[in-house]
Amino acid sequence: MHIIQNWLETTWHKWGYTLLEWAVILLVAYAYCASTLLDFNPLQLQQTGEQNNNAIGPLLAEIGVTHYGEVPLWNPFLMTGFPMTGDLNDHFWSPLATLPVILWGGINGMKVSVFLGFIIAGLGQWYLAKVCGVRGIFRLWSSLTLMLSGGLGLLWRVGWVYLFLGAVWFPWVFASFWLALHKKSRSSLIFCAVTVAMPFLTGGGYYPFYLLGTALIILLVAFLTSKPDVRKFMLPRAIFIAIITAGLIAVMLLPIINGYSLISRVTGPDVTQNGSQPVAYALMNYLISVPEWRDANILGTANGWNWFYLGPLSIGALLFIVPAFRIRRYRPALITMVALTIFMLLWVANRYAPVKYIYDWIPFLYTLRFPNRLLVIAASPLLIVSGLSLQAIYYHIRTWARQYALHIKGRDDNTILHFNSKVLVTLTFLLIFILSVRDTYLVNKSVAFGAHSVDLTSIKALKWLKNYDPGLYYIDLGGGDYFWSWDPAAYELELPVINDNQVERLTSFYQQSSDDSPFIASPKYQYLQENQIPAPGAELITEIEGYQLWYYPDALPFAFSIPNDALMTGTKLDQNLAAPVQVSYEGLNRVTAVADSDGATNLLVVLVSNFPGWKLSVDGKLGTVDPINYYLGAKLLPGKHTYTFTFDPPLHDIGLAITLYTLWIALIIIASEKLPPNLLNTINTWLPKKKSR
Repeated sequence: MHIIQNWLETTWHKWGYTLLEWAVILLVAYAYCASTLLDFNPLQLQQTGEQNNNAIGPLLAEIGVTHYGEVPLWNPFLMTGFPMTGDLNDHFWSPLATLPVILWGGINGMKVSVFLGFIIAGLGQWYLAKVCGVRGIFRLWSSLTLMLSGGLGLLWRVGWVYLFLGAVWFPWVFASFWLALHKKSRSSLIFCAVTVAMPFLTGGGYYPFYLLGTALIILLVAFLTSKPDVRKFMLPRAIFIAIITAGLIAVMLLPIINGYSLISRVTGPDVTQNGSQPVAYALMNYLISVPEWRDANILGTANGWNWFYLGPLSIGALLFIVPAFRIRRYRPALITMVALTIFMLLWVANRYAPVKYIYDWIPFLYTLRFPNRLLVIAASPLLIVSGLSLQAIYYHIRTWARQYALHIKGRDDNTILHFNSKVLVTLTFLLIFILSVRDTYLVNKSVAFGAHSVDLTSIKALKWLKNYDPGLYYIDLGGGDYFWSWDPAAYELELPVINDNQVERLTSFYQQSSDDSPFIASPKYQYLQENQIPAPGAELITEIEGYQLWYYPDALPFAFSIPNDALMTGTKLDQNLAAPVQVSYEGLNRVTAVADSDGATNLLVVLVSNFPGWKLSVDGKLGTVDPINYYLGAKLLPGKHTYTFTFDPPLHDIGLAITLYTLWIALIIIASEKLPPNLLNTINTWLPKKKSR
């Protein structure tokens, strides 16, 4: 019994307060967002931003994995098809994004991912605070404030799910990289590489640049503030982390080689850098809690994308930064966090010197839009600086107050209550922190979350169309005024939407739609509102709750056969020569056409955009893809045959192999350091031995 008691006391002394702080983080996160994110209703989805459009990634993962048992390498429902592999906005390979989707479906899984993201942000900030020497209530305040920060709430409010799921990992990156540079353990290098890989895998297209910049700042400060015997190992350790990270993200990184020149952004360089603000104005975003500020267009703010509230204590604490610098053990971490904060704030102010000169020197940087998003990430080191400053002034006040005590005496002059000065100071700071967290909680919760359902009319209308015509064809939703809120229903029903206007598109789109193009894919059906006018030749099919369904009889079939001489440069295809062919998607990455050729008709066209990685098999035997007007095509063989086009890019397979091999190496490194030698020897005996000749 005595042994158990000692063990419990030792365990509590070592882990008790840590577990208590983690429990507080979990409870606050649950109270903050569970009612919105954990309703487990697939028809419930917030409509305050681009949640519908950003749900297509989770829905595609659900369809690919749970419906067809395959990785979604191709998106058949976006325009005339779009490669998912190699897309910097794809977040399939992030376990935080995909595992909840597999368990709870696309809509619910996405919401669970965001809920877990808030917790990961809070725990990551707690870990960073611990690494930097922030303790107790100061550490807990820092972690809760970041988790409840307006910046993270903003990313969910506007529906930028992939940006949110990447941003929550930055505190982990800062902490693990700092430790990996100073420790001699190999496992710290692996842990750091994993945390660095997470923002890449969650699809934040700009995050590689943020990661590189912040990593260089941490490396520089660590080098300058460390002893020579530690300093000489830092660069090799940083290079090793970069190599392991590259291996972990190879499955996403390598396919970009194919897409780099074949995928274009609709939006050009943002020369004005909308959202850039001077540093002083940028800091104001952390203090302003007026609801109108969210949609203000003043002082350089980007309309609708400027909500980063942290509360007055986060900035007010900086008044005590000098006492913090006087404490020697705080200096390395404090200098690093100050440097990170200043670096990111200057980046936000990139319309102004000195960062403006860097942008003019490297014009490519102008393609990175919305620099004020960096305020989401900058909140992490800023709160560490604030936490260390408050902790320093707390110790100063407590030391000064040690000579005083509060006594409450009764009528007989006997002391009724006696308060130790240290307790009073601690209780005062605790009360301040509670009020600060409560303020941040209430202000940002009202902005970040709002209950709403998916567009129920879209479900009803698209289900009607699917029952009316169960074949494979393209649809148009809203013409030039795209119905973004219809995305979830279109994906759930696996309907290809040809006018889904994304930021990125294949460069072949412009050749397909040029004046001298012989033909172009077009929608067979179109939903418009009553006040919208369809294109000439459209026939009205039905009307559902204010939306009219139009049919275009002149639309080309999804797949068709044509004579070899039907295509002439500069002339349009005679649609009477296009004979419909039976066609279907058999999964996301595979489209099959069954064609019967009599020898006169010898070209097959499938209106899916061609892209490196498409392969053809004819009756199971290897064939050759022969693109026609940048769509999938093939030369028909006499007789009836099955033509199966499969999207299987070699660079994805190579990248996946590298990622799996890197994971195996990482596990071996961790096991060799963490597992007891006896257990390693036992495992080694289980492995097959090479037979000697």
